[in-house]
Amino acid sequence: MSSTPPGPNYSWQPQPGNFKSAPPYGQPPRKSRAGLIIALIVLLIFVAIGAIGTLAYRLVTNHQDARSNPAPSISAAPPPAPKSTRATPSKSTTPAKPTTAPRTTPVTSATDLARRFVAQLNTNNSKGAAAYACKGSEQLIPLLMQTLVGPPTRLTTGTPVGQAPTFVIPLTGTSKGATVTGNLIVNQPAPGPICVQAFTLTTRRTTTS
Repeated sequence: MSSTPPGPNYSWQPQPGNFKSAPPYGQPPRKSRAGLIIALIVLLIFVAIGAIGTLAYRLVTNHQDARSNPAPSISAAPPPAPKSTRATPSKSTTPAKPTTAPRTTPVTSATDLARRFVAQLNTNNSKGAAAYACKGSEQLIPLLMQTLVGPPTRLTTGTPVGQAPTFVIPLTGTSKGATVTGNLIVNQPAPGPICVQAFTLTTRRTTTS
């Protein structure tokens, strides 16, 4: 069967048919998108794991440095300066009265001096007796009292014998429980006051018939 030849205005149109277009020549076949997505997810997981590991390492390193180099301790504040207190002036205390008997009135005679001195011997007051001692005899009088006099003592004075400047006054009585006799030596140096130079006591022995 012959067909009419195409005219000048005729355009060719392909006839429909049941065929598939072949892939372009020389190009590889297209890969599946599912595999590409899986590869990207795996890559992101590795990146995240690396970032977490780096952060954990830095935290551990900083913690170890903080423990090895502790922060400097804050020095305690210095204690407050003590408040200056005014020193209260101490009250002046009156000196204790001496145990020695003060001389209320000046000694005027050998008899008066002997009476006052014997009163100190009877009370065993060595300091009071030394107050009537002459210069140079202040240590001798207490020593004689320690040796010759002992309680109970009861002595009396006799009449002075002698003349200025030296007088001897007899002593009689008891001391250390025994009868004694002795002498009191009084000196009156000019121009010094009358004073006791020394004294003696001896135990009287009783004779039996």
